[in-house]
Parts: sequence; C-alpha cells; structure tokens
Amino acid sequence: MKNLIKAEWYKLKKMTAYKVLLVSYLFLEAAIQMNNISNSVVYPQYNPTYTGVEWLSDLHQTSFLYSIVIFIFTSFYVNGDFVKHTFYTSLLCGISRKSAFLAKLISVIAGSLPLMFVPFLTGTLFWSIHAGFGMEFGAEAVCLMAKAFARQFLASLMLVSNAVFFAVLAKSRIRAFGWSFGTLYVLGVLRQNIGFMIHVPALREGLLLLLSLFYLNLGTFLTAIVLMLLAAGYMFERCDLT
Repeated sequence: MKNLIKAEWYKLKKMTAYKVLLVSYLFLEAAIQMNNISNSVVYPQYNPTYTGVEWLSDLHQTSFLYSIVIFIFTSFYVNGDFVKHTFYTSLLCGISRKSAFLAKLISVIAGSLPLMFVPFLTGTLFWSIHAGFGMEFGAEAVCLMAKAFARQFLASLMLVSNAVFFAVLAKSRIRAFGWSFGTLYVLGVLRQNIGFMIHVPALREGLLLLLSLFYLNLGTFLTAIVLMLLAAGYMFERCDLT
C-alpha cells in the first residue's frame, strides 16, 4: 500500500496537465483578486474592501471557480486510470481493489492541497497588501489562519468526495465532470430558490432541510462526505475495470 501511494504521488508530480492547471489557476485567481480590489476602489458602495483577516474569516476561498478546478482535476485524474485501464493492470499485478482505490483517493486529496492554497493565499496576500492584514501577527492570527485552513480543507474534501463518487460511477472524464458540477449547481440553485418555487410552508421547510443536510453542521457535513466515499469505494470494488 505504501509503495502504491508513492507511485501515485510520483505520477501526480510528473503530470504536465496538473502543473498547467495549477499555474493557470494561480494566474487566473490573482487576476480575479486584483479585479475585485479595483472594483472596491472604483465602486466602494457595491464592492466592500476586505482586510486579510476579513478575507480569511469569510468563505470567499470556496468559490465557483475553485469548485470547477477541483472537479476538473479529480475527474480527469481518476478517470484517466479507467480510460487507460491502469486499474485493471494493477489487479493483474496482485493489487487489491481496496488498495488501488485508497491509494488513488489519498493521492487525489494530496493533489487538491496545492490547488486549495491558491485562493487561500492569493486572496489573503492581495487584500493584505491593499488594506492591511487587520491585526498583529501572533498566536491569535495563527489560530485564525488555522481555522480558515481547516474550513477550506473540509470544503475541498466535500468537492473531492463528490467528484470521486461520480468519477467511479461514470468512468468517463467528461461525464464525471458534468455530473459533479451539475449536481452541486442544481443543489445550490434549489437551496437559494426553494422559497420562490414552493409556497406550502411545511413542504418548503422540509425540502430546505433535506437540501441543507450536507451543510447543517459539522457532524452531518462529515457524515455526508464519509457516506459518499464509502459508496464510491463500494461501486469501485464491484465495477468492471476491463
């Protein structure tokens, strides 16, 4: 298992497409932050100015663009082994399906960390340069940054679990990305507009609760992630890899 994880990590480090995605996302996120800062100067009544601390205290890091980047990376990285029959070759070499799935999952989570740091660091850096960090750098600032990192990591894990589930289900890069993004988008739209769509109070509140279970609290959030990954592992152990 250890050697399998090392092999996956080595493959990820050598993957040109991953490097291109990371660098492209870095430049695009930097451009977005500079544009946001420019808008906050030109149109202060519509675009508030954030300090670095205020940026960290909000959920700006988990953006629409970040979700797309994670879905692209996970869908293409996982489904590449389905398309190239790498999983099937691993089984012929005596590797169990469980080990192959866990190694791939661990490498996907590891690969998502640099992508996660892109909005986390660029937003904090650019807003701190523009308006200051907002507090003295010390134990309190470190604690705040750790909390922001933990929040961002959990959000990333949610996106990864969603993409891994649909990657195993679809066995196709395009379908996996489309289903991952489409599901998250539809759920978001429903959560925001359920009040306008359903006029029966009891039914509206019940549906809103179901749609919000994923985000209700830390317990339901982690439970949903674990259940999705368990379902992906269950399907992987029983699907046709040839």
